[in-house]
Formats: sequence, C-alpha cells, structure tokens
Amino acid sequence: MTIFSIISAVIVALGTGYSIFLVYRNKIKLNNTPGILLSMVIAIITGLLTGSIIGINSGETFLVVGVSMIIGFVIGFLAGHPIGLLAILMSSIFGLIGGINGAILGLFLQYINPTILLGILLGFYIVIIGFVIVYIYVTTNNKFSIDTNELSPFAIIAGGVVLVSLFLFMYSTDMVEVPGQSETTQTQANQETSTQKTPKTEVDVTKESSPKVKMLVTETGYTPNVIRVKKGVPVELEINNPLEDSCLSTFKIPDFNINNVNLKVGTTNLTFTPEKTGEFTFSCGMDMFKGTIIVE
Repeated sequence: MTIFSIISAVIVALGTGYSIFLVYRNKIKLNNTPGILLSMVIAIITGLLTGSIIGINSGETFLVVGVSMIIGFVIGFLAGHPIGLLAILMSSIFGLIGGINGAILGLFLQYINPTILLGILLGFYIVIIGFVIVYIYVTTNNKFSIDTNELSPFAIIAGGVVLVSLFLFMYSTDMVEVPGQSETTQTQANQETSTQKTPKTEVDVTKESSPKVKMLVTETGYTPNVIRVKKGVPVELEINNPLEDSCLSTFKIPDFNINNVNLKVGTTNLTFTPEKTGEFTFSCGMDMFKGTIIVE
C-alpha cells in the first residue's frame, strides 16, 4: 500500500468517524428525514472511497468486492443506528452500493494513474463530509448559521469549470489516461494475441542447493515461463520489471502464498518453498499472462 493510500485511509477514518460521532451526539435533533439523509450520504461516500482504496491496492476481485461490501454495510449501520430502523435500512443499502462501486472503480484505476484519480476522489470526499459536518453544526447549534442564498451560482459554476479544465489539462499532458471502450478492447485483444505467441522458455534448478531464478517481465509475458524446482528446497525469484503501470506488474503464485505482489520498476526479490509436488501456476494480476512451476 502506498503512502498516499495510507493517508487517504486515515482521512476517511477520521472524517467518517467524526461525522458518525456528531450524528450520535445530536440524534434527538437529527431525527426523521434529515438524519436518514445524512446517514445515507456518510455511508455511500465512505463506501465509495474505501472500496476504491482497497481496489487500487489489491488485484483480487472477489476479496476486494467482499471486503468493501462489508465495510460499506457496517458504516451504513453505524451511521443510521442512532436515527432509527429506517435509517439503518437505507444507509446500509447505500453503504453496500458505495462499497461495490468503489471496489470496481479501484480495480480499474490501479492500472491508470491511481494516485491522481484517488486524489480527485479524496477531494470530493473531503468536500462532501465537510458539508455533512457543517450541516450538523448549523442544525444543532444556534450559534452557527449559513445563508446559501449568499453563495453565487456563478461562483459555483466557475469552480466547476476550473476543476474540469484542470482534469482536461492533466489528461492532455498524459498525467491521466482515460481509455475508451474500443481502446481497452483492442489492448486486451493485443495482449491475448501476445500471450499466445509467447515462446516457451524453461529453466531447471532442481539440482541446485540454493536455487535462484532470474525472471524478466516483457510485454509478451514472463521469461522464463516454465520453472522446474525441487520439493522442500527454498527458491528465490529475482524479477526484473522494466514496465510501468502494466497488468504484468502485479505478480502472484497463489499456491505458494504469493498474492498480488506489486513489481516495482527495477528488481523485486521473492522467496517461496514448494512443499508438494505437481504443477502450479504463476500469473499477472488479471490472469492473462501465465507460467508454470513444476515441483519434482
């Protein structure tokens, strides 16, 4: 998990935790419709951003969606609990929806400049949670008041134009990539074609006492893609990855407890000990490029 992801998670925990605390503390004044709407907003925006953070940092679709759903539901339950049963029902549903959408979004964003797009989501989260906190203070405290009529609609439109212009600028300078459907389909087709044309390269380290396999990541897959090892003998993988923001940069060998390792640009060293004989698969995060480990 990157430092920015950790910072984002801390901000979400603090913002959502404080918002729910305010709802609990002012539950008498926030009953009925206002409380229900607030709990729904807290649940869906927290579920969306939490799911995105988890999705960006993990390639396991089932795990990401499942964890995000649970977190969204729990946040929704906590946000709606002080208001009543209807609030629990509505906010839990919205938490589930936010978690699922966030997980899918995160899984997609991990391959296209995740830091910048996560920053945009975090910005929206801060604004929305900020409005929630301000609304609670204004509604429950006579010392605070805000006249929305004083906010010029032209200023809001101008702010929106600035944000859109900033995003378009980042896109035009290749800081953010937003692939279209046809481009994505073509890329997948090219990757599948490349995978089919990947030559078989095999290395045998069964006779070595301290086997070390040097692996290279290429646009067509992993080289070598067949590795013969000895049962019970620890194996070290030295993986050289020259690619950036590629599906191949996520590496896994599920049978040996190596799951969705992020291969940084440069060299990554991994170690595993095969405890049973047979053939085992290693692959990229999306299971499009694969290889085989043969344990003898």
